[in-house]
Amino acid sequence: MEKIENPRWKMSMAGFTAFILATIFYLITGPNLTAILAFLTSAIVLFILNAGYIFYSNKKSENK
Repeated sequence: MEKIENPRWKMSMAGFTAFILATIFYLITGPNLTAILAFLTSAIVLFILNAGYIFYSNKKSENK
């Protein structure tokens, strides 16, 4: 069976994993909405940058 994970998406997965872990940490230690939203924003930015890189590299490889 082929691996489901695509190594090109690991940066996005790491960003959302960090967001989930930070959310759990801040909810346990004390609700800090500003920090949780900051981690969410950084995870979204990482996802957008990674998706842009993957689509750009796919388009670039198709042109060759």
